Amino acid sequence: MDEKAVDFLDELGVPFFKVASCDTNNMPYIESTARKGRPMVISSGMQTMETMRQVYNKVKSINDKFCILQCTSAYPLDPEDVHLNIIKEYQKEFPDIPIGYSGHERGNAITLAAVGMGAKVVERHITLDKTWKGNDHEASLEPAELKELIAGIRVIEKAMGSTVKDMRACEMSTFKKLGKSVVAACDIPADTPLTAEMLAVKVAEPRGFPPERIYELIGRKLNKSVEFDDSILEIDLEI
Repeated sequence: MDEKAVDFLDELGVPFFKVASCDTNNMPYIESTARKGRPMVISSGMQTMETMRQVYNKVKSINDKFCILQCTSAYPLDPEDVHLNIIKEYQKEFPDIPIGYSGHERGNAITLAAVGMGAKVVERHITLDKTWKGNDHEASLEPAELKELIAGIRVIEKAMGSTVKDMRACEMSTFKKLGKSVVAACDIPADTPLTAEMLAVKVAEPRGFPPERIYELIGRKLNKSVEFDDSILEIDLEI
């Protein structure tokens, strides 16, 4: 790609520019492309982190609509040369732009893993026949594989969910069957200071004191006698 090609594509009204890895350290080209004002997808194969910082700073100063893709320029790409962890490093280095993945590996597993790590843009090459001449075909996806990849990405997007850890509505039926409570490990007379030896954790009805708070009970007293294996209820505790 050169600047004349960028001008031509800009006249055609392309929705975004893809910067190939081999062009990423061409700063005049990067600058002129950024000045078109269109979104940019920048691959980072054969580059260093310092170069990518320079690219980020140059593009950011002109055009804030761009993303960077982790990429290793080998065809086909072996798993040990993928280095998906660079996605996390890019996320830390450039937290205000989307980070993605450009893959040349065989199959879909690694690309799906990249999505699970937070890749927001995915690039894969497409072929109609992997056996055709040229090493790019072997590293590309056939149409059926592309369809599988897209379906897998959509599943992962749903599965990513929330960053808030809490009990989910779908877990309630399991919780009703398997959720545990604090119970009496022996007969406990009323007004007796509770010790750890007096308490156990079991599935019990009615549902009692939550086991994650069991140590709050030590030294507390019950306002009534409780028999062995009975649930310890909040309302049974002396205030």
